[in-house]
This record gives sequence, C-alpha cells and structure tokens, in this order.
Amino acid sequence: MVFKLNKRFVSPLFFVLITVSCLNMTALTANACPEGKPWDIFKIDYMRRDNNRCEGIRDGRISSSRFELVAFSTSNLNDYPDTLKIIVPGTGKNQPTISIQSYSKNYLLDEVEANYSSLGFIFNLKTNTILQHRNVKVPFKSLLPLAFIEQNSRRIYSPVILDKASDTYKIVIYTTKRRTFPKVEIRQNGKVIPSNLKPRNIPEDGEISFLWQPKNTPPGTYQFYLEDGEGKSLSVSLKHDPKWL
Repeated sequence: MVFKLNKRFVSPLFFVLITVSCLNMTALTANACPEGKPWDIFKIDYMRRDNNRCEGIRDGRISSSRFELVAFSTSNLNDYPDTLKIIVPGTGKNQPTISIQSYSKNYLLDEVEANYSSLGFIFNLKTNTILQHRNVKVPFKSLLPLAFIEQNSRRIYSPVILDKASDTYKIVIYTTKRRTFPKVEIRQNGKVIPSNLKPRNIPEDGEISFLWQPKNTPPGTYQFYLEDGEGKSLSVSLKHDPKWL
C-alpha cells in the first residue's frame, strides 16, 4: 500500500525538519571512523586501527568560519622517531580527549585510548603507519596536538607532550578571517599574569602560533585570552605545571 502526502495539511516546518535531519545524517556519516579490517593495515584512509585509535587521511576538508584553539603542546622534535610517545599530564585519572591533526595533509588522529601512568596518560604511536608513510609524509612541524577534559561544562586543556618537552608551550589558533590581536594575555582569576606574549598588529589568518614561555609561573589553571581588532575575544583554560617542561 502506498500513502500519498496531502500537501494542504503539511506544515512548512515538516520540510525544514526533514532537511535538517538529512544534513545531520550526512555530517555523522562524513565524520564517522570506519572499522578497519586486518587486510586494511597498509591503507592510509582514516579508520579504526589496532582497536586503540582512529588515524589516517580524511576525504573532507576543515570547516569554514572558525576561530578556535587547535593546538596546545610542547616538544623538542626535530624528526620523527619510529615510535612517537604522546604524553598528556595534568588530568588525574580522567582519560583526556586527545587529537592530532595536520591540515596541510588532511591527517587526523583521534579516539585515542591512552594508558594511565605516573607521568599522565601515554600513547605510543608507530609513525610508519601514516605519519612517515611514503604516500603521505606528514611534516612534523604541521602537527596540531590537542587534549582536554570536560569540567563543570567547560573544557580544560592540558599540554600534549610529543616525545620530550621543551621550555615552551606552542598555542595555535585557527581563523578563516584575517585578524589583528591587540590584546594577547595570560590570565588567572581575572588578573593578567606577566608573560612573554606580545600583541599582533599585522593581520593574519589560518594557523596562528603563539609561544608561551612560563618560566617561573607556578602550577595552576590559566586562561589564554585573545582579543582581535574588532573586539571579538577568545578565552581558553590551560593547565600548567613547571615540572612538565
């Protein structure tokens, strides 16, 4: 039996809901991490690997109209080791959400199941699978590591240590719009903390890096605060401890 839809009794809202549902289903399909098969291990496509992570090269590009934090990390890397040690301290026994991206190669590592240790959560990543694969070769300088936990409905970011830490945190934001940043600050409890960060008066877009050298800054949660030339602001909470550097 076939039922026909009587258009006289259908609200315009019905068509809106159907359209939104279809778009949401498309988005979920595009972002899903496919289950990898044993014979897929040599493929570079983004998929579930070794039952402990999703990793590979995505088909889709990054979305537009973004202004957000995309990396908070510290590293002394000059080249890839065979196994890249990824460490996230400062989350207690709460498993952090960890991701590493490279926009230039459309690389993504996420859904990482790291192991808890006295140093924090650790994950050992074989770099020959994707990062050093002959058909990809992701530049290590293009990596955008990020890790956070949810606390009281807000994200608290901990630094991702790649291999070994340096004395500097690399903070990267992404913006599709060219912006100046007359105000770049580290804050705590509403007060500005002295730092090496300086205003940016030349418009920039894309990936914009800031290097924070905390030196003698005591352990705690801090806010990285940006305000652009049009008064739009971005504030993110960052965990810091001198013993991590």
